[in-house]
Amino acid sequence: MKNGALYDHLHAKKSSGAGAGVLDSWKMRIKVLLDASRGIEYLHNYAVPPIIHRDIKSSNILLDGNWTARVSDFGLSLMGPAAEGEHLSMKAAGTVGYMDPEYYGLQQLTVKSDVYGFGVVMLEVLTGKRAIFKNGEGGSPTSVVDYAVPCIAAGDVYKVLDERIGAPCAHEAEAVELVAYTAVHCVSLEGRERPTMTDVVANLESAHGMCQGSHVSISSASILSVSD
Repeated sequence: MKNGALYDHLHAKKSSGAGAGVLDSWKMRIKVLLDASRGIEYLHNYAVPPIIHRDIKSSNILLDGNWTARVSDFGLSLMGPAAEGEHLSMKAAGTVGYMDPEYYGLQQLTVKSDVYGFGVVMLEVLTGKRAIFKNGEGGSPTSVVDYAVPCIAAGDVYKVLDERIGAPCAHEAEAVELVAYTAVHCVSLEGRERPTMTDVVANLESAHGMCQGSHVSISSASILSVSD
């Protein structure tokens, strides 16, 4: 894809080349997440048979010439099941930092394993941190989940936002918070507590609408619905 991988834009040491700075806005970052979430939703709900990707990560989300995000690399993908409560029993595979702890521990693969991986990507986009990163020189490896979730859960979203972007403006603030709370639900330890990709798409559509100045009303019930 012309504009490379999401990972490279989030974690490049410095901006360079054509398109540099395009992802330096909350609106654009949320748009990329929305595009990718729709791709994963298609795999789970509309592909026949349904597909579990098994390796959702920022380096597998590519950006085309129009900066539309595309889910790529199906080398680990498997067919179904997509039904709630069903799973495939197999040895865990994927990428450290993005792998569903339930799948890794119990070797039970479900569509919610992809949801977990996408939740990590959402936290990457919000914080600008790698899935596994070191805090300072000689620091111990930390997961972006352990870094971000406690602050977001405590209502302190802004403490972990990527400082390169700057604080969200008035109409973006609620959008960023909605993305953050959705991400927290996506990385719940138990798959049954995670939203479906359809829920995630709906919340990201709402968040993107807010960034465009649309009058989208999100109640606390809407946010909590992602944990059903």
